Amino acid sequence: MKRYRIVSILLPCLLLLGQLLTACNAGHLGSNVIAFIRDGHVWTSDPDGANAFAIITTTTPVVGYNWSPTHQLLAFRSLDESFAKTTPHPSATNTLRQIGDIPSTMNTVGVDGGTPITLAFSSPDVRYSNALWNSTGNRLLYRQTGQSDPASLADAHWWISQNDQPGGIAVKAFPSTYALPSFSYKSGLIAGISQHGIFTTDMTGAKQHYITPALPDGHPLPAALERVLWQPAHDDSHFLYAMTTPNQQSTQSSPTVQLILSTLNNQTTTLATCRCTQFSWSPDGKAILYSTGLTYTILNIADKSSFSIQVDGVPYWSPDSRFLLIDGQHTLTLINVSTHQQALLLSDQQQPTTTPFTPSSHTMLQPAANSPWAADSRHFLFLTNDRLSWQHQQLNPGKGVYTVTITDDGRPQGAPVNAATGNITQAGWTYQDANTSFLYPATAQ
Repeated sequence: MKRYRIVSILLPCLLLLGQLLTACNAGHLGSNVIAFIRDGHVWTSDPDGANAFAIITTTTPVVGYNWSPTHQLLAFRSLDESFAKTTPHPSATNTLRQIGDIPSTMNTVGVDGGTPITLAFSSPDVRYSNALWNSTGNRLLYRQTGQSDPASLADAHWWISQNDQPGGIAVKAFPSTYALPSFSYKSGLIAGISQHGIFTTDMTGAKQHYITPALPDGHPLPAALERVLWQPAHDDSHFLYAMTTPNQQSTQSSPTVQLILSTLNNQTTTLATCRCTQFSWSPDGKAILYSTGLTYTILNIADKSSFSIQVDGVPYWSPDSRFLLIDGQHTLTLINVSTHQQALLLSDQQQPTTTPFTPSSHTMLQPAANSPWAADSRHFLFLTNDRLSWQHQQLNPGKGVYTVTITDDGRPQGAPVNAATGNITQAGWTYQDANTSFLYPATAQ
């Protein structure tokens, strides 16, 4: 089934060589479309709820999807049929309400629906994670494991696939790594960490080059710290990683670490020393965000200035790096990075009781799948869950997906607009760069 928009004047459309597998529609603006999962299907709609359409209606439930950087494609997982017949529909226990590694197919489809391309076929004995897109949107990377978690993250398999080739025709293995691999932005390189040190490879998984002569101190670290992150919006010459300070034990759940900025020839600068539990980049590559328990710190790497906030939730950077949206179990908070001001937008009027997440070195994690922010950084969406008080006013009509408009200084304009209601999870507006996201549990229940 293909989706068509009705307009007064039909403009010529270009078919993208079968890539989108959809009808081209006059007036389609790409990022003006939001997405969410409702009753096992992926839906899209305009931000005001108009033109709602189920673009993915597979025979088994969809358990996760990811917007591509171009906003013209989505990667998605649907449950393996045999697994679905013998296992209750999985539910997510993490803050993101995302489903972790699970027996499923791996697919891509165009923003307007159509026939999906299956990149990896399913088996009840094989689990796949959500996919990660590279910056140009022509490659995806995903994790494969067996029925149970491996004893070491280095034992998981990682695959790099073209976005338009079915059944593993154009798929390459990524070398063994302790860390979630990190896509660069211009050079086509991918970074990881093995027992021999930090390394890069090309998109084929070949040409492996070691940047460090050995494994950095303390590795393998707790899984949320075990990362090599390319610096966004720069020239792919620098990356960020963590290592323990001297005399630290790598088995500690939250060791004291140094956050290291390194060049490709291993020239390093220490940006911060902290008992960090997570870290990531800002989208402009000018700041890093790290957490210590429920305290979030934003550090400007140019002058080392920083400020901290105490708030519980999943942090999402606006694409222009001016705002940080913290989406928690009980609250939704907006941070203005330049003024350090924070505004409580949404709550369930309960006292937060969340305990900080402390993974081990072999915990299976994944980044946030999608961003709630629109590409213009002046609109975002949120899923209410049980949070129905918007700046001390009850939301109408209640639970669902809402969109918000803000001014240049971060003030909400008018009341949130209801875009959809029902049994909804995993609402997202745009692509989420894994280098700017924290990592979260990926265990399906």
